[in-house]
Amino acid sequence: MFSCHQAPGRSVIRFEADPVLEFVQEHVVFRNFLLSNLRLRPHGPVEMIGLLPSALYGHRLLRCHIEMAQESAHTVRVTLTPAKVIDNLDRLVHERRDIRITYRPDRQRFVCDITVTLDFRQDIRGGEGLAFTAMPQQPGDRYAVVEFDDPLLSGGVGPQVPMTQDWTGLPEPILCEQHYTQGWRKRYRAVILPTLRRGLRRLVFNRTVNGVQQFYNRTLPCTTPRQPFLFEKADGRYVRFTPLFDAPASHHICEWGYDMHLYAMLEPAAPDVLFRQGQQVVLRYQFEEIEADEAPAAYRAAPDAEIEPDERARADRPIYEEPVCAFQRSALDCPDQYGWTPAPGCTWDRHGGRTDGHGALVIRTTANAAAGPWRFNHLGPSYACNPIPPDSRHRVSAWVRADEPAAVSLEFTLVGYNGPAMYSSRREVVSTATLAADAPVSDGWRRLEFVSEPSPSYAISGGVAFAYTGRGEARLSELSVERL
Repeated sequence: MFSCHQAPGRSVIRFEADPVLEFVQEHVVFRNFLLSNLRLRPHGPVEMIGLLPSALYGHRLLRCHIEMAQESAHTVRVTLTPAKVIDNLDRLVHERRDIRITYRPDRQRFVCDITVTLDFRQDIRGGEGLAFTAMPQQPGDRYAVVEFDDPLLSGGVGPQVPMTQDWTGLPEPILCEQHYTQGWRKRYRAVILPTLRRGLRRLVFNRTVNGVQQFYNRTLPCTTPRQPFLFEKADGRYVRFTPLFDAPASHHICEWGYDMHLYAMLEPAAPDVLFRQGQQVVLRYQFEEIEADEAPAAYRAAPDAEIEPDERARADRPIYEEPVCAFQRSALDCPDQYGWTPAPGCTWDRHGGRTDGHGALVIRTTANAAAGPWRFNHLGPSYACNPIPPDSRHRVSAWVRADEPAAVSLEFTLVGYNGPAMYSSRREVVSTATLAADAPVSDGWRRLEFVSEPSPSYAISGGVAFAYTGRGEARLSELSVERL
């Protein structure tokens, strides 16, 4: 049933002619070696857009020797051995990754079993150029941390706003073209973690909330060794990740793409040495999709992860919407949206807009301090808003009310990249407007409207800022950004 297909630059495992897992030697955007498009059901959808091909080389792993073998009618095995590593990092540690995919006909699904073997060729203290996590550990923890995988869930994160056109064929669909179409549907909702300190907790995927949760996501919480994580799906099923090594595992949700950075929390070799020369570390783990009734009852009943009061305050921010920002919905309740960022002097009034059903962004200054702007920094396709074709103009409009109307300004920024990737050099195209003398007036509110400068090529990110330099208070309501 399985078949292995190897070709220059790309190799594929197939099941009944359908691809199950792909191996890409070099890529036009990300030139490191890639594992992509893992399926966990025959003829099913992609569940993981990407897997991590290296625990310690990171993006410096460019090429691998790929050995494929069919072990039985229902099992295929792939061994990945680094062939080209930048900076000679293989002189420090030698990695090997074995991937075994087994078909279970009784359950009509695959079990993906991965083993990472690390042979250390010299003492490792950190700082040698290997890819160790920058995430801090919990107070009192002193582990040697290895990030052994980074599965990017397909259908975990999607567009912030209703898409007016599909993103396919436009520059840099970073996560997956299918993520940013008019027909996108959410497939992953949460992860259930067996934490050592707080027990089972359900951590909802929410870009803004996950970005501020200290215990669960901004530090590394330890979990019970060999206990699974369950990735909860919208259809009631789960993807079960099981660490099969005798040490705590940990994780970090990248709130940008909901990829799950998975870590092994290992005992260090010595107080000043993470790993010893001659030491071998073997990390084995599994991925498998399971039905709802196969999930233990305690997992299904797991309480939601706590959000501390200060975290809630930092997550309770208005979201950006199209075609009009109503400034009523909070990022706390909108998993795929980013919130506006307030500066000192900025507040949010859910009901203080120009008309019923609209809130407002508020800026207040005092005699002793100027106020900063309200900003939304996640406009554009790379942050899951609508695409921005080259040379397009935008009509930016809003209603404002201010004690000093001439001191109000609205700024619209598009970032142009000199190439089809976010790491290219870049330049900003900034359009700024203030209230015109003949601006329309409605019940004390004034209409601020302008047409932006043309967008540059590869405009894949941008932002909006509302500023006030006068005294007293200014409000902004019913913001609209419309591509002409």
